[in-house]
Amino acid sequence: LISLCDGTTSRPLPIVQDHKRIGEGDTGANTGGMGAYAPADVGYLADDLDKVFVRPVIEHLAANGTPYVGALFAGIMLTSAGPRLLEYNCRFGDPETQVLMPLIAEDVVALIERCIDGRLDAPIVVRDASALGVVVAAHGYPAAPRSGDVIRRLPTPSHFTHVFHAGTSRDHEVLRTAGGRVVTCVGVGPSLQVARERAYVATREVEFAGATMRRDIGWRAQARAVRSYAEAGVDIEEGTRAVSLMKTSVEATMTKDVLRGVGAFGGSIDVSFLKQFDAPVLVASTDGVGTKVELAARTRRLRGVGHDIVNHCINDVLVQRAKPLFFLDYIASSRLSATDVAEVVGGMADACRAAGCVLIGGETAEMPGVYQDGAFDVAGTLVGVAEKARLLPTDTVAPGDVLIAVASNGAHTNGYTYLRRALEWLPTDTVPAGWNMSLLDALLTPHRNYLPVLDAVLAGDKVKALVHITGGGLVENVPRVLPTGVGADIRLGSWPLPPLFALVREVSSLDDEELHRTLNMGVGMVVVVAAGDVAAVQREISEETWVIGELVAGERVVRLV
Repeated sequence: LISLCDGTTSRPLPIVQDHKRIGEGDTGANTGGMGAYAPADVGYLADDLDKVFVRPVIEHLAANGTPYVGALFAGIMLTSAGPRLLEYNCRFGDPETQVLMPLIAEDVVALIERCIDGRLDAPIVVRDASALGVVVAAHGYPAAPRSGDVIRRLPTPSHFTHVFHAGTSRDHEVLRTAGGRVVTCVGVGPSLQVARERAYVATREVEFAGATMRRDIGWRAQARAVRSYAEAGVDIEEGTRAVSLMKTSVEATMTKDVLRGVGAFGGSIDVSFLKQFDAPVLVASTDGVGTKVELAARTRRLRGVGHDIVNHCINDVLVQRAKPLFFLDYIASSRLSATDVAEVVGGMADACRAAGCVLIGGETAEMPGVYQDGAFDVAGTLVGVAEKARLLPTDTVAPGDVLIAVASNGAHTNGYTYLRRALEWLPTDTVPAGWNMSLLDALLTPHRNYLPVLDAVLAGDKVKALVHITGGGLVENVPRVLPTGVGADIRLGSWPLPPLFALVREVSSLDDEELHRTLNMGVGMVVVVAAGDVAAVQREISEETWVIGELVAGERVVRLV
């Protein structure tokens, strides 16, 4: 605490916090000070501290006929028992004073004259602002500071940035270091954070050999400023409300086998029913919705995202002939909205119920600073079960087998980074010529669940392999089920192109190879069967399908022909 005194009266300046240690985190040797900030929020008013530590001294000296005129510097330690005096200094200097100077709204010379003339009859006028100073010290400080280094550059002072010289000297117009603490860069701003940013920006302009400084000036103020987890950006109460809102939807997916559900540390399920399998195999899939969530978040169309993630995972285990058992979700956001989370989870619950899958648990994470404001991400893990002897793909996949396409109902969950960029200038409420829905509706149509479509045909033995057309399209996904020495020829134009993909092909500069690597182009699932089983398999699938190609001997790649 620094108070100015006129012999009978003391007037405190804003409370200052200094940083004496040389090392960050207040470690290492003591120094004269490596930086300071003001005003410091210490839980006491400057005037109250002045009444305890300064005014009695001034009154005592005046009563003894030895009035003190000048600055009285009280070093104070805050303890659990309250503030305690460490020392007095009779000076107006050091980094503590350097951060006070920009905060004094009066003419400093006139203020000093008022002290001399005994006219401190009114409080000192200070600005409603914060200031923070960072000392840039010489190499070897504090034990053996080096002098004589050329100061190549210093920041240009401004209304918000000040540079105080301490250990500098001129040698034939060359500015050199001449002491331990060379300069202090002080930033001023409407908040301590802004002042700190300005001070550290200024320090980047200080150049001399061996320059050293602390990078944490003000760190304790930041810690004290955050008085709750919610103030830090995480609202636990909103998380609790989200659980309450989603509880009914989640519980609607549960069966008698669920032992622990909503609110438990982990979901529990009785899997005694697996005894009916000869050799049960658990098949797991973890995935995300990708950048489709950005479009959903921006347009507040959230429920479909829940369908997307569940159905994507169902299809990923379905290609091994597994049926879903349970699903776990993960939702992360910059700032939690209970209603938004409940909407997304509601979509997940809808999709789980439709597939006979239990939504057994999940995690909702609020991570300010990781995600941009308003952004969120969705991921999930699904576990299914299959009979070991009936896992797909079979080892009978061979040249001559036929590829049957099952339609997608949109872009599903892949290619949205490209789609958002390519169609960025087309308003999403546009209904293009020949369409029966808006662009937004087409882009946000939820990912299909192929279990009800393929359940009947998978009950038999004619399917050799299934391919879920996800990221990488037909070009990258079909080879995943092919043995070495087997490739695939896919005939372009052998299936109808949905309007969304027709539009993209029309306006895009991508060639066919890149289009079919980026998007599913209207094919969501490919069924691999023997040539003699094509007609029977198509009859067993409950919708129109198309023969789009066949397997050939050769390199394990897709050729678009």
